[in-house]
Amino acid sequence: MTAMSEHNTIVRPTGLLETYFATRASIDYYQCVCVWSQFNRPVPKSHLYTAMHAIIARNPALCAAVVDSKTKSIKFALAKEIDLDKMVEYRSTTGSFEEFLAELHEVRITYDTMTPVWKLFVWNAKTVAFVYDHAPLDGVSGALFHVQLATLLNDRSTLLSTDLSPIVKVDQSMKLHPAVESIVSTSPSLPFVIRTLLAEFGPKWGPFKPSTERDGRIFAPYVNPVEGSTWRILEIPAERVAVLLTKCRAHNTTLTALWHTMLAMGMSKAYPGVRGFDTSIPINARRFMSSYPDAANEMGAYVFQYKEITAAQEEFSWEEVIRFGNALTKGTTKTSGYILGMLKYLFGNISGWMEAKMGKIREADMELSNVGAWKFTGVVDDDTSFRVLNLGFSQPHGTLNPPVKLNCAGVVGGNTTLTVCFSDKIAGVGKGDEVFDVIKHMVEELSEKD
Repeated sequence: MTAMSEHNTIVRPTGLLETYFATRASIDYYQCVCVWSQFNRPVPKSHLYTAMHAIIARNPALCAAVVDSKTKSIKFALAKEIDLDKMVEYRSTTGSFEEFLAELHEVRITYDTMTPVWKLFVWNAKTVAFVYDHAPLDGVSGALFHVQLATLLNDRSTLLSTDLSPIVKVDQSMKLHPAVESIVSTSPSLPFVIRTLLAEFGPKWGPFKPSTERDGRIFAPYVNPVEGSTWRILEIPAERVAVLLTKCRAHNTTLTALWHTMLAMGMSKAYPGVRGFDTSIPINARRFMSSYPDAANEMGAYVFQYKEITAAQEEFSWEEVIRFGNALTKGTTKTSGYILGMLKYLFGNISGWMEAKMGKIREADMELSNVGAWKFTGVVDDDTSFRVLNLGFSQPHGTLNPPVKLNCAGVVGGNTTLTVCFSDKIAGVGKGDEVFDVIKHMVEELSEKD
């Protein structure tokens, strides 16, 4: 008997992107996302449980279980209750957080139960790691979770009514969060459909030759399983972030464009002679959801995509930072959802399409995913406040992902955390470390005051 047979269960079909994410996870091509916050003081279980009761009540996506995952009609089901004792775990280790992060990305989220698809780990009392499946939640959702958590931890009225009960009863009148294409049209234009189908299924000669051959990109075939994943973390102090931000503003550009140029430089050093790198940039689609109330604060999987082939960058130049910033701004439109809309042309055979990619060259060489800097409110200047010192974001090295990924997150007016993810068996031995070292060097060099 499956979870779907339970009486009066509230369900909705997953949308295109949610189905893509759920299918990818169900065939073990992608594990979990992790967004973490480091606090200035220990987070007691009593405070955390009280905050979690309130956060769950506010966010339908945290109540969503994935059911019917082995069918072509995957669904979200609204959980009846959530047992925090099964969802929250306190851990203490003597190793680094990088080592612990590798453990977190080995967590497997279970489908086809009435349990929501997330876990919460508190590492060495002060670092709260939100680990979750990508189907109902994107990277920004993880940042929203931590903003709400910090606010509630500092809400004296909330904590006066400390609720140590591990059982959270889910309001069954709650509506599950909407799929992105139910609010923003992702139906692609006919020319886009033709170009994409020719690139995916058309002949591989002449103008249809794969971009790896046309543009001299790196050759990294899709393989499964992915082994030997590594996460390298760079925490940039607030004073250095301020210098970088000032320089970006002076050049009328953004930190996202700066991080991308640093990543391209790292890739250029790791792969000398390569002329260009196919770049993938997830875009927060909430900006296009103006018809939905308070869309900016809605947890869900709301991601579009910008792609380009970035020319190799042998040396740093602000001209390249500005170029990419302008290109990304120009490409951040509703049409960036067209690639999502193309999933309907697979007619439900997403898993077969994914599996058919094995052994072929990857469609992207690098990815930059920046969830941005977040303001944490409710903090007073005393020893009783819970202040977020660092906010970090990481993804697994999934089977279908680029060889190297850079994830970014930060605190407004505070530190920024960069996380580089790679596998030596895919990127090449030492290549990911070389990319990380270039980014670290460039951060140190550019964040020096003039």
